[in-house]
Amino acid sequence: MRPAGAGRLALPAGVAFAAIAAHARSAGFALTDLDDRDLLVDDQAFLAQPASLVRAFGRAYMHVVDPAHAYYRPIVTVSYGLDALLSGARPIGYHLTNLALHAVASVLFLAVLRRFAMPPLVAGITAIAFAVHPALTAAVAWIPGRNDSLLAVFALGAWLFFLRDRSPTSQSEALDRALHMGLFALALLTKETAIALPLVWLLQAVLVGPRPGGRAFYGAGWALLVGAVVLLHRALSGGVSAVSAGALAGNLPQLFACLGKVVFPVDPTVLAAPEDVSPWPGVIAALGIAAGSRFVHGVRPAVVAFGMSAFVLLLLPVLATPGTLVLDNRLYLPACGALLAVAEIGRAAAFERADPLEPKLFVALSAIALLVLLAITAGYEESFRDPRAFARAAVAGAPHSALAHFCLGKAYQTDGEDDRALAEYETSLALGPGEVVHNNIAVIHMAHARWADAERELREELAADPRYARAYGNLAIVLRHEGREAESRAATETARELEAQ
Repeated sequence: MRPAGAGRLALPAGVAFAAIAAHARSAGFALTDLDDRDLLVDDQAFLAQPASLVRAFGRAYMHVVDPAHAYYRPIVTVSYGLDALLSGARPIGYHLTNLALHAVASVLFLAVLRRFAMPPLVAGITAIAFAVHPALTAAVAWIPGRNDSLLAVFALGAWLFFLRDRSPTSQSEALDRALHMGLFALALLTKETAIALPLVWLLQAVLVGPRPGGRAFYGAGWALLVGAVVLLHRALSGGVSAVSAGALAGNLPQLFACLGKVVFPVDPTVLAAPEDVSPWPGVIAALGIAAGSRFVHGVRPAVVAFGMSAFVLLLLPVLATPGTLVLDNRLYLPACGALLAVAEIGRAAAFERADPLEPKLFVALSAIALLVLLAITAGYEESFRDPRAFARAAVAGAPHSALAHFCLGKAYQTDGEDDRALAEYETSLALGPGEVVHNNIAVIHMAHARWADAERELREELAADPRYARAYGNLAIVLRHEGREAESRAATETARELEAQ
């Protein structure tokens, strides 16, 4: 006879297996050279020290690029430090951690779905859809996408303890609340998007229920934690990430583009400029969800409304940032809200009818949909295999993105194709200003002894970023070749001062 707990474990185990199986080959991928080399290779001297697990809380996330960088994500840096202690700069250790985080997040999402009274079949299919979803691939196959999977682990865990505190079967109210607050604190220290989580939890209590007890405790706890993290952020970077109402208003159409990527993920992209992403699939998806909520018998409109509201709320911090790129890994946690809404419509369509064939039809259609998602993911994930594959996919999906062309230029430069690299860098600059582009162009000129051209590009770079130590170091080399020793020594000293900060 099978043990009583085996049945309860079968569904979570199946979801975890799907998450790992769908992305297992990413463990063998190289770096993409977008942020990962800065965060892992260039910062390896810091990460490889056991003390980094503590010192990460005293510096900005992209410290190796800019000590005053706007992001404060020490828990992500701690996770990189743990990987570095085990595997150094080899990508495999970081990729395996990403896989594990994705499996855990998928199982936690399953648990959240069950707390919304989803039948095991519906909850399992929805969680597997999350596990194999193409639009969420970047959070697994791209190492810096860990920002979002790690955030989801803490956010979904905190959500479960918030829901448990509402449950009459909970035996320890104080422990549930303490664990909820602890996980929320970790979420805040993982990514800035976590600031929207209290709004999501309160909205759930209002729309779906049950209403929370201890409202003063939760309100005070959330406020204290958010305030503490903001103060830390200000102390380290001199301010918090720039947000503005104007940026939010300009980026609101991206809500439809993002919804389209979750509901109709037929053409995922590693990155995109807003003008490269059509809002129409999202408009169709929104109309379909609204129609399902209105016309499918047995749908709980409050659950659908809450799911879509959570999707929007969790995207707002990103959309309020000027110059937002459409990066699919940022959909990781918001996708839970959209998939919850879709799952509720599927639940009603399959289980609220008298016709007994409907659940079988639901299973058949769901199986087809999951296989399609898996096939798309399998092809798309190859985009993250190495820098050139990533850069080519970026340009193909985002021809108007300066960053995409910069990535392709860097890939060509690494492979020694200097003329093609210069062409991509020039295209990148024509599309918009970009960090380190002039420095990279200068390096190509230096390789061909074009010292005057190299100096011109480095001066352009330093005009845009006067604190870029590497550009000062390259300028020192150029000036020395031009016989300007005093200026070269001054540039070298400036580079050393900036590197020491």
